[in-house]
Amino acid sequence: MTFKTNFEREFDMRQFYYAFLGLSFFLATSCLNQGGLPKIPGVDGPKLNVQNGQIVLAIGLENVSLPAGISMALPKMRHSSATITPAQFGGTLIKVAFDPRDVESDDFRVVPAETLPDGRPFPFTMDGTIPALALNVPKLLDTTFYVSNAVFGFFIPISMPDSMNIPFDIPFRLKINGKQVGIVSYIRENFDGEGSGVVLMLTMKQIQDNPDFQSLLKYSKRYESKVF
Repeated sequence: MTFKTNFEREFDMRQFYYAFLGLSFFLATSCLNQGGLPKIPGVDGPKLNVQNGQIVLAIGLENVSLPAGISMALPKMRHSSATITPAQFGGTLIKVAFDPRDVESDDFRVVPAETLPDGRPFPFTMDGTIPALALNVPKLLDTTFYVSNAVFGFFIPISMPDSMNIPFDIPFRLKINGKQVGIVSYIRENFDGEGSGVVLMLTMKQIQDNPDFQSLLKYSKRYESKVF
């Protein structure tokens, strides 16, 4: 049996103390500070959090009522899921739990150029398209997900008439702790009075190149019940 000297025990305790202090500081300061977005009447969010190694995107729809909710895995994605449920104080809550591991598969490397569901161009790209598979899920309020190893996001069709005083088709940077991780845009109706909604896209490279965000994803797996 090997016994440690007093110096070795004190050294181990100091290492543990500094490691614990560093982790406590990281967890205390890791609450996500999301940049402000224009408020849309009837829409709460979108909001971004991290939990159990996943990026959780949530939008509340105050004027949409459902008798019951549904939770399901996203098509072609093993670890990601989406939930739509009646909100506590009325309306409907949509939560998407995106696991970055899912876009590392070969299914999302060679992808087509996609537009908005009604064929109009995305307002925040040079050619109006994004490289992604478009996965439409009618059960989730007819939401269309866009997935590739470059981007992850979705378009939720929401009725938003032009009379609302919000900046349609103008993208806003989605920032976490001051660093951009994606983009949000509110889409106006087309000439047929359809196609309005909210589009949100995360940029995988911006997420991968953000060391603070990567550390948060890592530590969140250790504290599964904690929402950052």
